[in-house]
Amino acid sequence: MSHPDWAQLAPYLKKYGRGCLSYSVLQQGMEYYVEEGVGFIAYYSFRHFLLAPRGRKIILADPLCAPEQLEGMLERFIAKHKRVILLQCNRKTGAVMDKLGYEVNMFGKECELPIPYDLAGKKRAKIRQWRNKCEREGVVVEERAISACDMAEIEALSGAWVEDKGGKELILLTRPFVTVDEPGVRCFWARKDGRLIGLAIFDPMHNDGRTVGYYHNFDRISRDAPNGTSVYIITEAIKVFAEEKVKVVSLGLMPLFVLRAHFRQNDFTMKSFRYAAKKLNRLYPFQGNISHKKKFAGRQFPVYFSSTNGNQLREMFILMKAMKMI
Repeated sequence: MSHPDWAQLAPYLKKYGRGCLSYSVLQQGMEYYVEEGVGFIAYYSFRHFLLAPRGRKIILADPLCAPEQLEGMLERFIAKHKRVILLQCNRKTGAVMDKLGYEVNMFGKECELPIPYDLAGKKRAKIRQWRNKCEREGVVVEERAISACDMAEIEALSGAWVEDKGGKELILLTRPFVTVDEPGVRCFWARKDGRLIGLAIFDPMHNDGRTVGYYHNFDRISRDAPNGTSVYIITEAIKVFAEEKVKVVSLGLMPLFVLRAHFRQNDFTMKSFRYAAKKLNRLYPFQGNISHKKKFAGRQFPVYFSSTNGNQLREMFILMKAMKMI
């Protein structure tokens, strides 16, 4: 692994990295607050002359430590850095922030698919339809390491995809595409008539040293790929994971979906989130993302964000700027 902090972080990642974004903390630009023998917190330092002139430390997902160490680690990190935002944390972390006296707003839901994943039934009819369409059109999915593939072909596909998405890649919630082999990361490729039309990258999810799941971190699909190619890659990957006794595949965040007040929250921010989900899809495809993942009929559970400065809308603009959404 070429990541400079891999040797120090890997033991905690493999023991406590059950969250879908656990592996994403290795992305470029992250910093690490490490307590030896306890765990670590991954964070991104952000400063903006108008939005955050004194800066923010943005914690990505949950601290990687034992549950009984969670509150203490967060207290010590906040005491050191003061102005802190937690992005996409789970309910346990949200409960700790609530206990410490901070507002905790629901940010959406994460979606997980159990393995084995049964395609039968009305709820998953669309998934079957897309799978059958890709099979009829001769789409072939295979797993291969990035190093075994044609880099020019990969870069052409990825470049066209990024251009279609506005010419820039988001960071933090989406781990940027890395064109080298990484420990535990699985790569699946879709071809039609021998031509690369799609790829999907799955990041490992760990618990107590075992790989218990994979997170569908991102994909690249060509403009002329058959509808449902992304879904077909996922279902074919699940077949492979099932043979390995892997328990889940995570589809990640359904942003701003079915927001509820579970802790002391900022009510104005909640109302603004609901408005954004309905009216600001030109800024981010909230509804498209939610609709697509709902078709998988997976398990859903809430995730949250919290700021030591209060969950005001300014904190969300800070996050959006940090993620390169604006």
